[in-house]
Amino acid sequence: MSMEERYGTRDLTYSSWHRTLHPSLHYIDLDAVEYCARCKEPLALLELAQDVGQTSKTTTVLRKLARRSNLPAYLVFWKKEGDSISQFRIRQVWPNWGEEQTMSPEEYEGWLLSLRSGHRCPLASSGRWHDDDRRVS
Repeated sequence: MSMEERYGTRDLTYSSWHRTLHPSLHYIDLDAVEYCARCKEPLALLELAQDVGQTSKTTTVLRKLARRSNLPAYLVFWKKEGDSISQFRIRQVWPNWGEEQTMSPEEYEGWLLSLRSGHRCPLASSGRWHDDDRRVS
């Protein structure tokens, strides 16, 4: 669970500090990695952004990371309505540049489930779950 979810705020200390470093030091935050709950295998990379009417967002580094990891990558804009999400706009950015799709929250959930449909989990038939959930101390 992220600090934002845990405490209701997003701490920008690292981001602010990083901006004071040498101008050649760049980074992006990786927004989401969809993965198999059983074997923990990554399935897709997602760049998430609140939908404020923008038509694009830079995905160059995300696409390069997706290519290197052999994972599909998507740009996902989500529209907020009150305290909830009312709509998603999704576009595949790797390995193909797809057409933008608009989805309801229910359709988006189905789409997330579909990311798992081609995955052959090595633990699925055994009934086992990945046991390497050790925390780094």
